[in-house]
Amino acid sequence: MALIVCPECAGAVSDKAYACPHCGYPMKSGAPTHKPRGRMKHRANGSGTVVKMSGKRRSPFQVRVNTRINEFGFPEYDVLGNYPDRVAADIALAEYNKDPYDLGKRGMTFQEVFFDWYRWKYQRAVDSKEKKTSSQNCMIAAFNNCQALHGSVFSRITAIDLQALLDDEGCSHAKLEHIKTLLNQMYRYALQFDIAARNCAEIVRIRQEDDTEHGVPFSSGEIALLWENKDKPFVDTVLIYIYSGWRINELAKMPLDQIDLKGRCYTGGSKNRYSKDRTIPIHSKIYGMVAARYDPRFKSLIYHDGSRDISQAKYREHFNAALRSCGIQARHTPHDCRHTCNTLMDNAGVNRIARYKIMGHAGKDINEKVYSHKDLEELRKELEKI
Repeated sequence: MALIVCPECAGAVSDKAYACPHCGYPMKSGAPTHKPRGRMKHRANGSGTVVKMSGKRRSPFQVRVNTRINEFGFPEYDVLGNYPDRVAADIALAEYNKDPYDLGKRGMTFQEVFFDWYRWKYQRAVDSKEKKTSSQNCMIAAFNNCQALHGSVFSRITAIDLQALLDDEGCSHAKLEHIKTLLNQMYRYALQFDIAARNCAEIVRIRQEDDTEHGVPFSSGEIALLWENKDKPFVDTVLIYIYSGWRINELAKMPLDQIDLKGRCYTGGSKNRYSKDRTIPIHSKIYGMVAARYDPRFKSLIYHDGSRDISQAKYREHFNAALRSCGIQARHTPHDCRHTCNTLMDNAGVNRIARYKIMGHAGKDINEKVYSHKDLEELRKELEKI
């Protein structure tokens, strides 16, 4: 190797070099040209930074935001997160700057969010000694059934985590409904106060078949006592439920315009697609009772005492009092009326498909679920068998 003189700057250059190392002058034809490397652009002040941490780490790139000087003159900052490469870190920082949020809130656990939501909704702490309402007790019970999520950071909980809760075979359908209600309300609260970026609760669902609630049907002797005392307060509502098969709130919360007295039928339902918007006939034995309780002055066919609207809790008190007034000592719930209706239809040999349609059940196979149809008059003919 020999040294030659650069014709541009007169510096010593190897005869094998493509360009002068001092000034960049090309020394050979075909020498590769390189654009001078520009300076890396700085981020705007206050937009955060990405720092590569020392040592061997799986996620060495740390994103820092909200840098400020403390009272001692030292910098402080909030850590957005640690990332495996600079690209991921830059993306995270860009997403944060697009819509900045309180990192402290995004670090709250499921349990902490529940306590805050409960205080916000009910204006008291969970451990308050004041008497709790039915709604409060239901929400606390639902929270206790979410034990697996209590310590999880709320903003990092995924829809898969929530669906696992709702797929728990150890919980009844009623418990799962309360859990779903709690999740819906907590996520709406979290979105409102910037605790979470998305509502995972809206994309999960209860996949368990409904009506897992056990019940004790009324005996033939008890039904006879109800008919003997049908003119006593609220006994008529018990008979209406027994001869219709509606769930308590399917009928009690049914808009009056969905009760067709002229067509002798009513339309409503809840729970699932087999129950919702189903039309069933009004049994001839209870038609007069339904017509007598139908009063546009009240919101509900069931939840009124003839002078004013009443609550569900108050109705249950009247329900129990009605049974006692008939001499029925066994404990029954309004849901037992639904069990009684299904039992009466089964004992009377009502067509199975018709029974499923009246009760709002899915059926056993695709033939019963999809390909079997019954019109209103066919359902009426079967229901009249009881």
